[in-house]
Amino acid sequence: MKILTLCLLYAILTGNFVVAQDCWLHLSTTKGDLDIPNPGKQQTSCAVADFDNDGINDFCVSERTSPPGLVWYQRTTNGWIRHIVEDAICFIEAGTIAFDVDNDGDQDIIAGGESKTNQVWWWENPYPDFSKPAWPRYLIRNTGGNKVHDQIVGDFDSDSKPDLVFWAQGDQTLYFARIPEDPVLIENWKLIPVYKYYSDSQMEQHGIYPSWKSTNEHEGLAKADIDGDGVQDIIGGGLWFKFIGNDQFSYNIIDEAYTFSRTAAGQLIPGGRPEVVMVVGDGLAPMYLYQYDKGTWKRKEIVKSVSNGHSLAVIDFDNDGNLDIWYAEMTLSGHKEAVNRILFGDGKGNFIRDMIISKGIDVHDSEIADLDGDGDLDILGKPYDGDAPRLDIWLQNGTGEKIPLPKK
Repeated sequence: MKILTLCLLYAILTGNFVVAQDCWLHLSTTKGDLDIPNPGKQQTSCAVADFDNDGINDFCVSERTSPPGLVWYQRTTNGWIRHIVEDAICFIEAGTIAFDVDNDGDQDIIAGGESKTNQVWWWENPYPDFSKPAWPRYLIRNTGGNKVHDQIVGDFDSDSKPDLVFWAQGDQTLYFARIPEDPVLIENWKLIPVYKYYSDSQMEQHGIYPSWKSTNEHEGLAKADIDGDGVQDIIGGGLWFKFIGNDQFSYNIIDEAYTFSRTAAGQLIPGGRPEVVMVVGDGLAPMYLYQYDKGTWKRKEIVKSVSNGHSLAVIDFDNDGNLDIWYAEMTLSGHKEAVNRILFGDGKGNFIRDMIISKGIDVHDSEIADLDGDGDLDILGKPYDGDAPRLDIWLQNGTGEKIPLPKK
């Protein structure tokens, strides 16, 4: 942490929150450090998980215009080795996640289709035998309207078993499904509507959005125990959802003017309910922090203008006990100053320090996680279409002594 500490000390003393190039080892396909995912130009999603059970995270990347449609990168002592998960195109949308779907002790992959398909799939991790050219793929959904953007797994009904939740924009519906004991057969997946929205009208939204966005379209998912009852709640589309029994959820408003947003949550201000952070994933709009106060979610502007901020997380980056915000922008619409940035929280809802990791590099639906097993947070960056095919990895202070991942 020595390099990071020096960088932060410089920023505090001088007031110059500059691009933090010296704090990061930047690896990129543009420099030959990694193989490109495939030749395609629209990389839609990624997910980080320990796919080979060696105690160090790996990651997967999807692309929707060229095969192979889904690949994973295995972390080794010499970098990363690329493997094929899906050799077809599949038209995978943003929001891919990793989870042990079949409960066999290894991480599988869940993804939904974009506007060309209504399907949701999961791929069975073949660990420990990765010699075959692709992973087995199974259907979760094959009905309804096209486009499934965002999935999340959690225990939302308090039965100590995992549930899958996803937005199906083609159905204008948020779905909930208990992960079945036998997830191979599609008939075992019971999809329960949580919430349905309609496209007749919407509130005036924060910011400017692309022409392809539908009226009142919803997206974004996060999870947190909002009301403090010990049960995880679902957050997304400017709302939060509470399980109330009998396969039903209540919906509760946070901000109906920010239905088309990326969402994260955490205890950014001690006491009370967790705070919620929303930012525009596609378009130009502010980043807001929402704090609950006596029945009202009070909005506070954190960043005045974010351009296509499709990557968002709440983390304690500097280990000071106060949660921070990481977000990254895309280079869509000629946005050459796209930032990959950390906002350091003071525990009071203020963010007076920041660190810019990169400028001008397209970062879309990406992740902040420990990628090299040394216990600190790194950044996996992938574009949507800016300079694609491409991958960028920023290792915080390079790679230090290995610290195995905690057992799940």
